[in-house]
Amino acid sequence: MKKNPVLALPLINIDGQGYDASCPLCLTSDCVFFLRDKKRDYVKCNQCQLIHVPKSFQLSCDEEKSIYDLHINNPADLGYRNFLQRFINPLITQLAPAAKGLDFGSGPGPTLSVMLNELGFSCANYDLYYDHQPSLLLDQYYDFVTSTEVVEHLANPHLEFSRLFSLLKPGACLAIMTKRWLSKESFKTWHYIQDPTHISFYNEATFSWLAKVFNASLSFPEKDVAIFIKNP
Repeated sequence: MKKNPVLALPLINIDGQGYDASCPLCLTSDCVFFLRDKKRDYVKCNQCQLIHVPKSFQLSCDEEKSIYDLHINNPADLGYRNFLQRFINPLITQLAPAAKGLDFGSGPGPTLSVMLNELGFSCANYDLYYDHQPSLLLDQYYDFVTSTEVVEHLANPHLEFSRLFSLLKPGACLAIMTKRWLSKESFKTWHYIQDPTHISFYNEATFSWLAKVFNASLSFPEKDVAIFIKNP
């Protein structure tokens, strides 16, 4: 029996370097070279507007974790609490008393879950490197899922956003905190791209695409905050 031919994905060729042209979020092949700085290249999707760093410029898991190990976040840090509070304030307006949730990407010093628990909500922690509990992502449904300063690190946002939306009950919310890119000119000097672990960059159009695909309403109640409500 003749095997089906393997279809080659289109490539973006820049100075002789070929990149897989498929978007890691919406999977379309409609991507274009966006920018090159001194350290790496950036590719933009024309459909969902995600800007991503090609795999050839991404860190290994060990390199990535070595940088995360330097993060010093803990519940006793008042400055960090104040930073998270502007995320919590709009989130809790969407929650019923004693709502059950999950903090996805809680990091080496979980703090958001502590603050939500103090307010009477129940929030578990999941983190690939520091609190790896796969059972929390399987056959579980939550009233809310949070992810603060995480989605910019995702190498496979299609997989992860599909997973996150699948965890929501009807009417539940997914709350995201990440900075959004605004224009090519501002992107060039944006401090956010200086972190080598930041490889996926979103704007309002990207989140609108996600809301449409996953049948959710969307709001931007605070700077850098996006809240999706899963429609019944």
